[in-house]
Amino acid sequence: MGASFAATVMAGIAPRTHAALLKDRAADKKRLVFYFTATGNSLFVARQFSDAPLSIPQELKKEELNYEADEIGFVFPDYAASAPMIVRDFVTKARFNAPFIFSVITFGNAAVNVAEWWDSFSKEKGIENTYINTILMVDNYLPVFDMNQQITIDKRTDENLARIIEDIHARKQFVPTSEMGFFNPEMLKNMQDQHFSMTSDRLLTLKEDRCIQCETCANVCPHRNFSLVDGALRISGKCEFCLACVHNCPQKALALQRERNPEARYRHPDISLNDIIRSNRQ
Repeated sequence: MGASFAATVMAGIAPRTHAALLKDRAADKKRLVFYFTATGNSLFVARQFSDAPLSIPQELKKEELNYEADEIGFVFPDYAASAPMIVRDFVTKARFNAPFIFSVITFGNAAVNVAEWWDSFSKEKGIENTYINTILMVDNYLPVFDMNQQITIDKRTDENLARIIEDIHARKQFVPTSEMGFFNPEMLKNMQDQHFSMTSDRLLTLKEDRCIQCETCANVCPHRNFSLVDGALRISGKCEFCLACVHNCPQKALALQRERNPEARYRHPDISLNDIIRSNRQ
C-alpha cells in the first residue's frame, strides 16, 4: 500500500479519503476512538479514524467505563505539554483493553514533551501505548496567537495526518523517547501548574453589551460553568482552559484579559457549532 498511498497524498486527495480507505480495509476490526475538542481540531482528526468517535465529556456521564476492542485510540489537544484535565480524569476512571492502543495529540506551536508525558501518565493508569504521535494544526491559544494569522499558515496538516493514518493502519509501533523532547520535568511542571490552576470567573471577561443570552457558552462548556440567573449570565467553576466558550460565542461577548486579537476567533472549518455542542454539552 505504501507506494499507492504516497501517490494519493501527492495527488492532493483530502485526508478524509485516506481515512475512508483505512476504515474499509479495517472493517473487520472493532475500533473505539475517544476525543476531547473545544474548537474542532481534535474532532476532525478523530473522525479520520472512526465514523462515530466517542466524546470524552459524554462518556464520563456513564457509570460503566470499561472498554474492550481490537484497537483503541485517543485524540486530544496538547495543553501545556500535557493532556487536558478532563482527558486525565477519563483515563483515570476508565479501563481499556485492546492489543493496539494509539494516541494522536493535536498541537499548534511546539509539541515539546507532550507525547512522552502522555505515555508516562497513561501507563500509570494501566494503558500500554503502541503508537503515539502529534500533529501540527491551527493554534487556538488566544493570549499568544492571532487567529486571523494562524489560519493563513500552511502547517501541512493534510500531509502529516495522511502519514499518521498510514502508520495506524499498519499498526506501527512508535512511542517517542526523552531524546525527542527539550523541556525538563521541572519546567513542564511549572507550565502545567500555571495552566491548570484557573477558574472560569478569573479567566473570562464578559462584554455585557454584546451578550444576547443565547447560552452558546453554556452549551459548549464541558464543565457547566455558565448559567442564566435573573436574566444575567453567571460564570463560575473550575476551568478546563479549553476556550470553547470564547471561540464559539457568536457575538464575541466572552474575552480573556490578554489576547493578541480580541476580534479573531477560530473553529475548524469542517466542524460545526452543533458538533461542538454535541461533544461537550452538560
